This record gives sequence, C-alpha cells and structure tokens, in this order.
Amino acid sequence: MLLPTSSRARIRSTIRCHVVILLATIALSAPAIRADDWEPVSGAEILREFMSGLSTERDLPGKEVARGEYYPDGTGVLHEWGASFSRTWEVVGEDQVCITAGPQTRCYQFERSTAEADMYLARDVATDQTFEFRVTAGGAVATGPRSEVGSGGGAATASAEEIAAELANPNTPMGTLSTNFDYIVFDGDLPEAGDQSAAKIIFQPSLPYPLGGGTNFFVRPAIPVILDQSVPSTEGGFDSKGVELGDIAFDAAFGFSFKKEAGANVLIAGLTGTIPTATDEALGLEQWLFGPELAVAVVRKWGAIGVLVTHQWDVAGESGFSTSLTGGQYFYTFNLKGGWQISAGPNWSYNHRAESGDAWTLPLGVGLAKTSVLGGRPWKMSLQYWNFIKSPEAFGPEHQIRFVVGPVVKLPWKGRG
Repeated sequence: MLLPTSSRARIRSTIRCHVVILLATIALSAPAIRADDWEPVSGAEILREFMSGLSTERDLPGKEVARGEYYPDGTGVLHEWGASFSRTWEVVGEDQVCITAGPQTRCYQFERSTAEADMYLARDVATDQTFEFRVTAGGAVATGPRSEVGSGGGAATASAEEIAAELANPNTPMGTLSTNFDYIVFDGDLPEAGDQSAAKIIFQPSLPYPLGGGTNFFVRPAIPVILDQSVPSTEGGFDSKGVELGDIAFDAAFGFSFKKEAGANVLIAGLTGTIPTATDEALGLEQWLFGPELAVAVVRKWGAIGVLVTHQWDVAGESGFSTSLTGGQYFYTFNLKGGWQISAGPNWSYNHRAESGDAWTLPLGVGLAKTSVLGGRPWKMSLQYWNFIKSPEAFGPEHQIRFVVGPVVKLPWKGRG
C-alpha cells in the first residue's frame, strides 16, 4: 500500500534531519587539528625572536606548575618543585632550537597550526616525540596531560637527572616525604646475640622554608615505627618487641649555600633533639635530649660529599642515668646518567657514657639510587648496605640494609626563594 504524498514527504524530511545530525556529530568528534594543518616555523632570525623572552608553563601533580624563562642572551632558568635549573639555548641551522640542561642537549623543531594561530607543535629531533602548546603574550603553555611528563625533561620540565643532582644537595629547597625501611642483623658477646634482628620504618619528611639567597630553614622530624626489635632481657636472653612507636628525633636548622663556579659549598647549623615517645620503655631512653648540630658539604656537578655532626645531652625525663651522645652521618653521591647515582648516608654515633668497647657505632656504607619522574612527579628510591666495623661489643648491629623511597612534593608555602 502506498503512503500518501504528505506522509512520504514527512519521512524524507525526518531522514534528512537524522543524516544532518549524524554528519554534525562526526564533524564535532573529529580531531580539531589534522596533520596537514601544521606548517613549519623556520628561519634563524624567526626562531631567535620566538625564543627571546619566551616563558613556558606546564601543570604538574599536586597543583605544582613548572615555569621556564628564556632570555635573548641564550640563557634561561626553569623553576620547578621549589628549585631552579639553569638552561642555555641556541638556534642551529634554519629550523632547530637546541636547549642545554646540565650535561644534556635536546633539539626541537616547531610547527604552527594553520587552524589555530596560537597553537604550536614541538618535535624532539632525537626521539621524534611531539607535544602541543599554546603561545599567548609571549607565554607558552603545554596542553598535554600531567601523565605525559616523563623523566627526559625538556623546555618546560626538569629531567630526572637534573632532579637527582638537586636532591643530592643537603640544602636543597625541594620538599620530600621520604620513608626508610631498615633491616638490621645484630652480633655481640651476649649468648645468641648473633641470632637477633630488627625491622623498622622511619618516616622522614623534609619541607624547607626558602629564605632567599641560597638560605633555607628546616624542621625535620624522624618518626620510627618498630616492626620487630630484639632487645636484651633483664632475665637473660632476648625479648622481641613490636609493633611499637620509637623515640622521635628532630632537627631545626638553617642551611646556607655559598655558590662557586662549579657548584656550591654548604653549611648547615642548628639544633637537634629526641622526644621520649617510645610506647615500650625497652625501645627508648625515656629522656628528652637536646643539643647542637653542624654539617658541611661540597656540591659539584659530579655529585656531593659531606658530614653531619650532632651532640645531645639529656635535659629532662628519666634521671637514673645521664646521656651524652655524639652522632651524625657521613654522606656521598656520585651522579650517573639517567637519574642513577652511587649514594649512601650511614649514621654513626659515639656514646660518652658507655664502656670503652661499647662506645662506637660506625658503619661503612655503599648504595645505589634512582630518581624517576612518574606521572609528572619525581620519586627517588635508593638501596644501601651498611657494614658495622665498630659496634658495642656486648650487643650491637653488624649489618644493615636500608631501602628509601620518597616523592618530591609541592611546598605548602612559597617562602622568599
């Protein structure tokens, strides 16, 4: 049966409407800029003008923003995670801009969108990787997601290698939330001392307050959680303790960096202390300890080396005995490629109230560290081994393995840096 003419017309009109809607939907879902919508940006003078005075910006996790500044004289600086990283740049040939960051140089070619005048594409010549950015009023803002930021770095972000070198500086303005995982094997003259061990976790954040001019103020707690600890028993043998909170240590200090042509010399001075927070008396001193601390370090392109010395006396708490304890840490870092480092920082101590054979605790330490940028956030991980060449004769540590993991975080304050 044939439909009336008016009905057939309505059906055709309805079909046409659906086709138009479908085509519009396809058009809107298609990429805004096609591959043939890009044109090269070339010419040495054009590229020099493009880079001179250019600022770059890239969103990072935790509301952190990386900002770069490139000056007409071929220098630049990148600000990220509270630290500053130097840059140099030059135009090579007629179509490349090469940016040098530390030991690494990356060259880029640029293309401009013919569909959107402020949209650009940068192509890494070596890797052929690309990213898009918008340029408005001399500022370049990367448009890609934070997850695209990797360890290689570039014009708008620091590389893992640069961040690793900065974290080796004991006076770095970068904030970290480090956690130490320790496993310790004991030895000594006490019966069965060689069969004892300990496992603990130490949470050790560092959130410096930049005061400007290479000066920072630190308040750094070290919060230990004892998972399992062997302690000598008053009745003979050993008791196993855990899970318990240990005594919390802290320091409050000023760090000063004196810049040299090849790096910086660092001085850190302040106060250190111990709070009797142990939830089991066998795992703490039940005393408040307080005293000075001093650290010196040399920071160079190859790495860093230094020593920290502290001294603490009992100032309150259990008065049945007195405490006079000198301690500290020696540390070294040798920078390798790709964010790898040879690095260690063993802790040592000398107990002035102990018998002569039980006064020293002194390890030799070796280790390997790796800094990676994961989803836009830097993470540093390290594995260290300490062999104690001096330890209390009756009962003390013989070997220690330390695994450290810590993300770099945005400082909760801006400071004056």
